[in-house]
Amino acid sequence: MKRPSLRAELSRSLGRLILPLLLLASLTGCATARIPDFQAFATAGTTYTTAVTGLITEVGNTAVDANSVKLVQNRSLAPVSLTDFQQQDKDMRSYLGELTRIQAQVDLLGDYFNALAALATSSAPQSFQTQVQGLATTLIGVTQEVKGTTIAKASQLETAAGSVGGLVVKGVQGRELKKELEARKQAISDILQLHQALLATLSSQTAADARFTTALDYDQKVIEPFMAGQVSPTQPQSWSAERLSLLAQPVLVEQVNTAAEAARQLQQAWSKLLSSDLTAADIQAITGELSPVLASLDALKPNAQSAGNTEGNQ
Repeated sequence: MKRPSLRAELSRSLGRLILPLLLLASLTGCATARIPDFQAFATAGTTYTTAVTGLITEVGNTAVDANSVKLVQNRSLAPVSLTDFQQQDKDMRSYLGELTRIQAQVDLLGDYFNALAALATSSAPQSFQTQVQGLATTLIGVTQEVKGTTIAKASQLETAAGSVGGLVVKGVQGRELKKELEARKQAISDILQLHQALLATLSSQTAADARFTTALDYDQKVIEPFMAGQVSPTQPQSWSAERLSLLAQPVLVEQVNTAAEAARQLQQAWSKLLSSDLTAADIQAITGELSPVLASLDALKPNAQSAGNTEGNQ
């Protein structure tokens, strides 16, 4: 799934805004807050956002694959009009556009976590606070757009579970940082609660898409050989392995479920960060869960790079 210009523009503009300030903070920082806690939380947060962004791309790819299989199967049963085909394209573009909007919001959340860590180490917090506030405002605005998507409307939101409105921010010495945390504590918790619901919906949609795309394979590779007596009674391992593979829950669905659990853990870690109760175990629980997911996503990159190099050499 290709990233749209909106997400690229947001990333470029925010990169120009945040990166120089992060560098300045790292060079001139002072211990005005629980710096290790904020840096560790930013690490966990960006690990989460990186994983979710990559998974959403794969969710979109799976949706297009399923839709393509559906079109081909329908065409084999009856003629498909150009109008019907164009409507399918329109629906898929809309769905992919919603996924891209969610990706942009996820990336903004990661930028915000990094900005908080930089604010915690900044020797000029008053000037940096303005930039953090601008980033937070953009994040909240994009979040409202995400809530208007059909994906969000199909999700079950449990707002009560994420309430931190009465939580008192503790252990933060920097006035600007504490003010920012007080202002955004509920908004960030709500965003992570929203992510749990969105990822649950995407998991269900992906499972349905995967079942559709594997149905034909199951018929051809499992049912037909068995009914035709082509499965060897003495060496059924290959057929059995194929059957197990097609019956098992798709890896992508498991990964999206893992990301949903990481969102829940990150929401809890956010509350603990505010109350000065965050531990290394909390961070490890998040990064450890997501490590295999990131490794799986990274494994897809060399294939894309090799394909690009091949095209360039032709």
